[in-house]
Amino acid sequence: MKTTLSRRKAMTAGASMTALTLGASTTSNAWSLPDVEGTDYLNQWSPPDNVKRDLTPGPTPIRLSCVAKGLSNRKGNPADLVKGIRDAGYTAAEAFHSGWKKMTDSETRELKAALKEHDLWFYNIHIWDNIIHPDPVLRRKCHDEYLRIIECAEQAGVGFILVHTGSRGNGKPSAAHPQNWTEETWKMSVDALKKVIADTSGSKVNLAVEAINSNNFNNPPAHVRLRKDVGDDRLKYTLDPTNMMYAGNVFRSTELINSCFELMGEDIMYAHAKDVKFSGMLPGLSWAIPGEGEMDYEVYLTHLSRLKYTRPLMLEFLRGEDQYKQAKEFVEKTAEKTGVKIYR
Repeated sequence: MKTTLSRRKAMTAGASMTALTLGASTTSNAWSLPDVEGTDYLNQWSPPDNVKRDLTPGPTPIRLSCVAKGLSNRKGNPADLVKGIRDAGYTAAEAFHSGWKKMTDSETRELKAALKEHDLWFYNIHIWDNIIHPDPVLRRKCHDEYLRIIECAEQAGVGFILVHTGSRGNGKPSAAHPQNWTEETWKMSVDALKKVIADTSGSKVNLAVEAINSNNFNNPPAHVRLRKDVGDDRLKYTLDPTNMMYAGNVFRSTELINSCFELMGEDIMYAHAKDVKFSGMLPGLSWAIPGEGEMDYEVYLTHLSRLKYTRPLMLEFLRGEDQYKQAKEFVEKTAEKTGVKIYR
């Protein structure tokens, strides 16, 4: 049974591209994994027996990154931070927007020299603001922050920034709100991203949008549709399959990952590494250390290794050094098992 969607099918998979189906696929829904059996009464939440798991590794190495080992130039010496991140065994790093300020020319030279000396890839600045905030003052402030961070990324030689489509809720882009999955909200997200791109015309810094299941950007076809609707090649993707998981697909991570890579391909700028568990009566998922949840990391890593050039894989949302060490060791052992190369 075929378990992935083509780009053409993604664009015609229903009138709305912004929500995952919550039950049996007996009607035309936005997007769901293929039916398995018992479509007239069973929710299609169990994986089929013949899921395709292509574990053929590619030649492209993966650089490991860690949210707990990020860069900042507001506190401390960036050169010392670069060395510390490399000494911890990571070969890539990103920064958080509130911890990054515009640098002087001498500071820029010092940072770039340290990155080169220690062979650390500074690849991204992450913005965690609500681009469609219901408060117009805060919405404008978010837009201005996007412009500031794009300027900072250009200065530091960073190729992209991590962004989100936002929420109608009065909070961060992950705030759940009953209107998040409407065509009106989708258009608000598209228009907000278009404006950022228009206001930074000529910039080579890309916007890599990350999925969040509590807003409208929460399934693989939505990625394709957003890029089409924004209509600019600077709109790229941050891949996080766990942020697209819910009760109906958490045990079908292999199929979800396959669909992500089939539809997004080389437009994936980098990937996140975390895991989730679904074990309770209520349909909630809880964070897990990679290797202790439902993510198919063998398939995930082999897909990344088959992309044309190296991507960072960032470990996130763990508690303390011990959990990050455990997660890092799991990813490295899984990579070794499947023949995937980790950049050292």
